[in-house]
Amino acid sequence: MIESAAQKHEMRPDAKSGKKYDPLDPEVKQSPYPYYEKMRREQPIIWLENMKAFAVAGYDDVDAMLKDPATYTSTKFWPELLGEYDPVPEVPPMISMDPPNHTHLRKLTTKAFTPSKVAQLQNRAGEIANALVDDIIAKHGQEGQFDWAWEFTALFPVTVIAEFLGVPTERRAEFKVWVDDILSAANRLAYSPERLAHIANSRDSLRAFFEELYDLRAANPGPDLISAFIQAEVNGEKLTRSEVLQMSVLLLIGGVETTTNLLGNTLVELDRHPEVYARVRQDPSLIGPLLEEVLRYNPPVQMIFRHATKDTELGGVKIPKGSTMIPLLASANRDETRFPNGEVFDIDRRIESPLMSFGQGPHFCLGSYLTRMEAKVALEVVFRRFAELSPVSDHVHWIDSYFARGPHTLPVRFKVR
Repeated sequence: MIESAAQKHEMRPDAKSGKKYDPLDPEVKQSPYPYYEKMRREQPIIWLENMKAFAVAGYDDVDAMLKDPATYTSTKFWPELLGEYDPVPEVPPMISMDPPNHTHLRKLTTKAFTPSKVAQLQNRAGEIANALVDDIIAKHGQEGQFDWAWEFTALFPVTVIAEFLGVPTERRAEFKVWVDDILSAANRLAYSPERLAHIANSRDSLRAFFEELYDLRAANPGPDLISAFIQAEVNGEKLTRSEVLQMSVLLLIGGVETTTNLLGNTLVELDRHPEVYARVRQDPSLIGPLLEEVLRYNPPVQMIFRHATKDTELGGVKIPKGSTMIPLLASANRDETRFPNGEVFDIDRRIESPLMSFGQGPHFCLGSYLTRMEAKVALEVVFRRFAELSPVSDHVHWIDSYFARGPHTLPVRFKVR
């Protein structure tokens, strides 16, 4: 098979050096997929000494872990990811709770994320996308350059989720900075004291913001989600202040980062696959299949964390009780046993196995409908408004994270229709 342009961007592991997957290695973070492929082929479960964790690359093993919370608990996920940079450390977020406690909170939030509720936001999402395009044109003219990552993909979902939560949108640029900083805490062992101090400042700023907002909504409830959390009851008990704060922070982080990175990754893949870009431009009905393939091929979340509750065995590997486990969602999405020619970007693919992009099991992402809707609406708007929209360079400056994946900046050329 002739190597595609996209495959050339995915640097191959050096066979002579025998370099293995290391999520903290800058080269691996730049292009992790060849390392995932090497793992699936040679050793699907490996021990990462520098992270003191087992990384799991195969679809079936990842699927088994995520559907077995009794053996692989989520309770340490958030502490493992953020450490002391969690804005609300007093209580665990829903993402770090196992059934049955997790189930009660999930029932509460599920009501806000049903397909019908998300559909009600669709028109507003279109208005927000059009307003952002108007802002870009007002700032840059009828053609020229702008930063897709910061001037559109960051501001679009943060505006949608801010309105959903009842957060003032005039501070939306701050939200994205805070979210990026807090998520970067996953790399805290490699950072300087100055960088860690900056992350701590973002953590404290986000906490202070939601503390103030809680007081405002408690005194004057509105139709927003934070007001609903304050008034809601679970098993006859109301959520505590800390639980409302933690839920709000989690939804802000999830609502911003996933859609932002999905839109960024989509434009990267369209640039790498111009024949696909031409087809989608000609036929907007292909936007849905395009997004599903980007979610599979280059998803916004690369991995999550679990911990073994007992001595067990997975894929023939003995796992001691207490072990940190890293299910590599992005690797599972390319597993050849579930996705034939998984290393090929193909929007005509018939996806018969559930994607791992939003997880599986009891912690399947509540925001999956919202992310898909937002991304589809955004692309429909920008393809309709811009005759040209393409990255200036083949080089992508990815965010500094092994957990999430998306462009940190993405300068693009544009021309208005």
